[in-house]
Amino acid sequence: MIDRTTALKSVGLSETESQTYLDLREHGESQTGKICNRTNIPSSHIYAILTNLLEKGLVSYKIINNIRVYSASEPDAIAHLFEEKELQIKNEKKQLINFISQLKASPSELQKLSDFKYFYGIRGIKSMFLELINSWENGGEYYVASAPAEAFKKLEGFFIDVVFKKKKADKVSLKILVNNDSKEYGLRRRKELRTKVKFLNINTNTEYIISGDLLLLINYSSNPYGLMIKDKNFASTYKTFFDLLWSQAED
Repeated sequence: MIDRTTALKSVGLSETESQTYLDLREHGESQTGKICNRTNIPSSHIYAILTNLLEKGLVSYKIINNIRVYSASEPDAIAHLFEEKELQIKNEKKQLINFISQLKASPSELQKLSDFKYFYGIRGIKSMFLELINSWENGGEYYVASAPAEAFKKLEGFFIDVVFKKKKADKVSLKILVNNDSKEYGLRRRKELRTKVKFLNINTNTEYIISGDLLLLINYSSNPYGLMIKDKNFASTYKTFFDLLWSQAED
């Protein structure tokens, strides 16, 4: 059976990147000093390693008292990183999926310093959506406001192949407010089961998403980034904003 470090190397991670990701999966949210102490990686190298993992969508961070605290993304992000490589050896992919299953079986209820995460780049945004779709309840509902054209252009394939596939399987409903510049995409969404669409006369690169106690804020600029907040009060407040926009939006 493939070992954990070899599995991560198969998706393009270096040995030190693999060590860092596995350390964060095992120990949860950590500052750089603690990561260095546990892995024996020199502090002069750790920021470059974490930056690479951030760009690959495998870690996120938050800032607490002006100090970055890092955490590992859900293991599903590794499979999607692997799929971006050329399909060279099918056996490697099977081994990787087995490795991800092992990680999922590991204890994940680690103490968190707080309930928000920062994600960077397209891979980071994909990891963000993976956490979203793995958090919702069967038969639930989620809401998207001011979905811009850039969101569809950058992630349409991912939405169809991953997000909406799981949405259908879990019988989850969607209400989505689409910007007028994205009207063609909104009309396509209306064909999806359990999906309602309305249009807003605005033009923005930022959208927000509500699902249960989760609030996602995403900016689809040339370098996309997003913030995920798990907080009942934030989610409830933005849901109130959503309901107001929905009542004023065009069919």
